[in-house]
Amino acid sequence: METLTQLEHLLLWISLVTISVFLIIIVIYYYRSRKRSNNYLGKQQLELRYFIQNQVDYHGRLIGYECLLREHDADGEWRLPRELETLPLQRVIFLLQDTFKSLSKDPITLSINLEYEQIVSDEFDYFVRWAISNIEPMHLNVEYTAGRNSELLNKRRFKHHIQAARDYGMHFSIDNVGSELSNLNDIEWMLPVTDTLKCSMRSFRKTDPDEWLDLNLQFWNHLSQERHIKLVLTGIEDKQDEALAQQLQIDIRQGYLFGHPIDPHINEEAKNDNQKQPKK
Repeated sequence: METLTQLEHLLLWISLVTISVFLIIIVIYYYRSRKRSNNYLGKQQLELRYFIQNQVDYHGRLIGYECLLREHDADGEWRLPRELETLPLQRVIFLLQDTFKSLSKDPITLSINLEYEQIVSDEFDYFVRWAISNIEPMHLNVEYTAGRNSELLNKRRFKHHIQAARDYGMHFSIDNVGSELSNLNDIEWMLPVTDTLKCSMRSFRKTDPDEWLDLNLQFWNHLSQERHIKLVLTGIEDKQDEALAQQLQIDIRQGYLFGHPIDPHINEEAKNDNQKQPKK
């Protein structure tokens, strides 16, 4: 009798475990199905293109390009897409193939912005190796913009992927670090694997002289020097902004003062049209 009771308990536990596993499988399948259906930027009918903006040093010499993703909207304008995290890396590769053809192959830096979901994906390792081999002699720099809810991220997986990519020769940048204390809290865990910090002038312009900034550009300048991290100042729009960069000895600069983002495909199309013209 006792053996029969034990057998009943065993069968009950097996049934409960089987039901639990079955429910977990259903939840995972449902989540992935929803994710695929909400994969906004993965839709092929959306016209996406990478624009290019120059980076210069304190001498005004070109030292890098930044690839900026844009979406062609119903008004015929190229705008920053929404839901960037839904762009599969396979499509990033497809879009960059044409972009790479339009760039001169100089030994400068090529920066590409990626989202958390793209960096922690299984395709990230392949993407990095593909990009490095296709842009030589340019150097690959992956940029990431930290956001809120950093405590919810898989930080261990993220840092592991970044460090593995750095071993291949990739550089890693944190984009758009701001003037709030929370901006430092959001990125502090990434600093050991970070090569570059990017500050935008937009985050540090005061509308009121008495306005208090938790963190100013001098703070980020000192932090970058202490951690042996490069500092880039972006959003430079006029000579006053450039003078501030000069005063703080921030060597790498980017902004409208040095050129707006351009569509490299236009230059490539114009070059092809000229080649098709009959010689006189």
